[in-house]
Amino acid sequence: MQQLYAELPNTSVAALDIQAKKQILSRLIERQLLMQEAIKLNLDRTPEVIQAIESSKAQIYAQAYISQKTAKLNNVSGEEIADFIKQHPERFEHRKLFKTVDVTFTNAPELLDIKRMEHEITSLEALEAELGSKSVIYEISRSQFLTDRLPVNILSRIGQLQKGDLLFVHNDNGVIVKVIQNVNEMPMPPKMAGAIATKLISQQRKQDFIKAEVERLKGLSTIDIYEDKLASQTH
Repeated sequence: MQQLYAELPNTSVAALDIQAKKQILSRLIERQLLMQEAIKLNLDRTPEVIQAIESSKAQIYAQAYISQKTAKLNNVSGEEIADFIKQHPERFEHRKLFKTVDVTFTNAPELLDIKRMEHEITSLEALEAELGSKSVIYEISRSQFLTDRLPVNILSRIGQLQKGDLLFVHNDNGVIVKVIQNVNEMPMPPKMAGAIATKLISQQRKQDFIKAEVERLKGLSTIDIYEDKLASQTH
């Protein structure tokens, strides 16, 4: 039963139907049989397996240490929650729902100057004309998103967009141009806002603690890196 729980840590085994339990048990048996055969062939002694085991152990130990230490952090207070919500109106009180038309196409530098297009193209019609003139194949779809789901570095850029604006999102392989069709204010309900604020504050506390704890441990340790290039980049 412990192994079954370990396979699905977020699901009560008692709540699973008999078929699901059989599938999990079958997977555990198969894995055990394969492991036994690997040990018979002494594969547990090969350098790559030993290294993988040590790496996994290190991650498990580190996570156990972090979990134990962060469990002692103080609970988030109501005042902290209220201040956080007030300081981030774009996520809560002034949360927005964007509805967009998305134009997707392959990034082809030999045909398209994306930087120029970002500055000069201001409408869906102009974008389609530009792509058509270069015989670039594109697809059009519709989507929507809420501003509270966006990373902070993107939110500051997107939060100011208005109806009719274009947003270019691209990498070396592809381009998505989001044409803003509608923008609606959709304030987050107070109960949901409190829960999300609590989660975000807790996550930030953990990140701050981990960073400070790692720096503390570094200060107490002697760290030798024998690869000169790596050492110069690390210290």
